[in-house]
Amino acid sequence: MKNKHANLWWGPPKNFDDRKYERKISWLELFYDLVYVAAISQLTHEFSAHPSWHELAYSFLLFCLIFWSWVNGSQYYDLHGNDSIRTRIFTFWQMLAVAAVAITIQDASAGQHQGFAVAFSVIQILITYLWWSVGLYDPSHRVFNKFYTFNYLIALVLLVISIFTSHQTAIILWIVVLLLNLTPSLTGARTIVHVLKQRGQVFTASATLIERFGLFTIIVLAESILGTVNGIADVKDKHQAAWIAFILGILIAFLLWSIYFDMTSEQETKTGYHYMQWFIFLHYPVLAAFGIVGASLKILLAEIENDSHPSIYWMFCISIETILLMIVAIASLMKQEEEDRSYIKPVSKLLIVTGLFILIVPLFAPYMGTIAFLSIIALILFIPVFIGIRSWVQYKFFGKNSS
Repeated sequence: MKNKHANLWWGPPKNFDDRKYERKISWLELFYDLVYVAAISQLTHEFSAHPSWHELAYSFLLFCLIFWSWVNGSQYYDLHGNDSIRTRIFTFWQMLAVAAVAITIQDASAGQHQGFAVAFSVIQILITYLWWSVGLYDPSHRVFNKFYTFNYLIALVLLVISIFTSHQTAIILWIVVLLLNLTPSLTGARTIVHVLKQRGQVFTASATLIERFGLFTIIVLAESILGTVNGIADVKDKHQAAWIAFILGILIAFLLWSIYFDMTSEQETKTGYHYMQWFIFLHYPVLAAFGIVGASLKILLAEIENDSHPSIYWMFCISIETILLMIVAIASLMKQEEEDRSYIKPVSKLLIVTGLFILIVPLFAPYMGTIAFLSIIALILFIPVFIGIRSWVQYKFFGKNSS
């Protein structure tokens, strides 16, 4: 009984062998995700305020760093989280650090990067400690977490150094930090798979983790809704064209939601460690692109009377093309055993073609306004959604042999 109470107050991380493949997502995990709403909102707001190719690349770097922290927090909870006070305290500290990162994003974009570097160093310390502590409590896990601890410690040193360097040097250091943070799962893959095979285990993405990614995608997709609403809210004269643009913005967000979740939801990844890693890595570009779409919608709709947005048109279309290609790649990682998912492969081919057509649209930017541009994008995106829904309806109501 004494040990039970000790575990409740300051228990060790959950053992890797006790991981549940399916479980209910906890309220703490959902609350933890909310702080990332603030961080991503600040990031997209900063890009929409200073849209440029340089700012796009810089925003992508910051997004990947922030998303990496979410991935680590989510994976740690999925593998080792429990209901102990220890889990709550470390979740609180991570939320506090991510909120501090959100506050410093605008300063970092203005060249005052020290605050961001300090705040992210705190995140790095917390994540490094959590993964190291797993091996402390469970010696059998040290063969796995040593790859993470080593890389994360080096990344932490570089983050601290970046506090005292110029902004340009800090960016270079942050790129190296990102690479160090992303590579442990790759450099340790052979060892992890081999050791687990000896133990008679297969490390694959849990159904809960896949659901967490879906929920986070909703968070990022919300930026498209916010971008549309904020863009139209900034229009002083909300004439008919403004309301048409508003409908088109929401429609595009809805179509992108339909494509992502129709192609990836209600499925599990194929069994295997490398499928899980591909699933995680492919979400970096797709979620960053969702954020750029939201920011671009805000720019386009806020300046609807000014129809000259050639660079924004290109950023918007390249982001949608990225989303479609990444969705196709993610769908290829998922199990497709159910016969009513038979439309995945044909729609995947269609999405590739759809993306190519969308990339052609900006070439005609000088001859169209915002309304025409958004209308064409919405129409192109509607085609794969319509075909996918039609295939699903045919199977559900008329049987698989129906034509």
